[in-house]
Amino acid sequence: MSTTDRVVAADTGPRLGGNLGALHLFFSVMAFNAPLVVVIGVLPIMLAVGNGVGTPMAFLTAGLIVAAFAVPFTRMARVFPNPGAFYVYITAGLGKAIGLGSGFMALVGYLSVNIGSYGFGGVVFQSMVRDTFHGPDVAWWLWGALLWVVTTLLGYLKVDLSAKVLTVFLFLELAVIVVYDGAVMFKGGASGLSAAPFAPSHWFDGSFAVGLLYGLGMYGGFEVAALFRDEVRDPARTVPRATFGLIAVAMVLYGGTAWLYINSLGVDKAVSIAGANPPGSILGSIETFGGHVLFDLAMVMVTTSTFAVILAAHNISARYLFNLSADGILPRRLSGVHAKHGSPHAASLATSGIAFVVLAITVLSGADITAFFGVSLGLASFTGVAAISLANLAIALYLRKHHKNQFSVWSTVLMPVLAGIGLTVELVLTIQNFPHLVNTSTGVATLLLAALIGLFVVGVVMALVYRRTRPEVYSKIGRQ
Repeated sequence: MSTTDRVVAADTGPRLGGNLGALHLFFSVMAFNAPLVVVIGVLPIMLAVGNGVGTPMAFLTAGLIVAAFAVPFTRMARVFPNPGAFYVYITAGLGKAIGLGSGFMALVGYLSVNIGSYGFGGVVFQSMVRDTFHGPDVAWWLWGALLWVVTTLLGYLKVDLSAKVLTVFLFLELAVIVVYDGAVMFKGGASGLSAAPFAPSHWFDGSFAVGLLYGLGMYGGFEVAALFRDEVRDPARTVPRATFGLIAVAMVLYGGTAWLYINSLGVDKAVSIAGANPPGSILGSIETFGGHVLFDLAMVMVTTSTFAVILAAHNISARYLFNLSADGILPRRLSGVHAKHGSPHAASLATSGIAFVVLAITVLSGADITAFFGVSLGLASFTGVAAISLANLAIALYLRKHHKNQFSVWSTVLMPVLAGIGLTVELVLTIQNFPHLVNTSTGVATLLLAALIGLFVVGVVMALVYRRTRPEVYSKIGRQ
């Protein structure tokens, strides 16, 4: 199928509507990364179990790997107009069978983030009301239900409204981080600012593999820039700007904050302090250098940051459901586009329904919600790394086959090779450390990993069956 055929095919299917600019798209994507949750919830863990004092370099290394992938990724966004991001790109470069299997895995990954974050959001909301504002001690699942209602409403409406909400929340949480960073820098940390965390002698402290594993995970979700292609102004310019903007800001924000956090504890004591009490160490640092007011704001913004993740993951999941249903893989009624809002309202409601059922089962079974959240993030980590790795290969093959005269060898060979090396290492590390990621026994982790791989195989088999029995559906896989 020629590039022209692809454009025509894409124009005949259901299309979403929106008017997002580069800044709103950037905030929508960045919100999925939940910067304040990363700073408070992940940084101390990376310091304790990752590569210790060298943690800032783990973030910077991860950012360089993602940036290398972003070069061909954004080139693909310019020449391939179909919405669907990784699902579409993998299909274009590696075929419909692998594309459909990848689409199923990516959908489960984003649903896992969405559903798991409801539980985490309920817990942090409960803590904020009870401990920060000294309000009533309400069960976490009631707060989770409130988050579900608000998310369902915003997900049903035009994406521009969700983007505005995410922009406000993200701006506030970024402000908290910047104020904290400025306070540590102004006061000179615990005993003067040291550049030791950037020294080569500390790069491989502890476990660099685990540090890199966490670091790469904090850049997840940037494919959303391409997933919202139909809902932005001038996607050929907006998508690359939002993608590279996210990577640049994340590298500076996470790497810089990690460096200042280590200095706030003292380079020689940072690892032991973080290991003894991971969340307490960063919260104590925020209160010591930023004061009680900043501490209270941080506790509030962690809650809103978690809601931003929920809303962003909901919107992403709904669009995966929309694209799969538009292709005829899932029921066609899920590809309905709201006449007024231009939103995937049917897919959005289905996403909320799935979350409600899973959360209800979790509550009624009495499962540990913290453990449930950990499992959901572990599932998302594997599916994310697998999808990016396949997309990197698929995009390189597609660009070399169809656009090698349009783009340089730098874009179609060198950058994909460099990204591929880093992503392959990351995928191996993810599999090796999967029990740690899902925080379960090796047996349970093996079953979960087998289920994810099995889901990919189901997609491959479905595509092959459709090729023989329903060629009209097979021809549309990947929004082709």
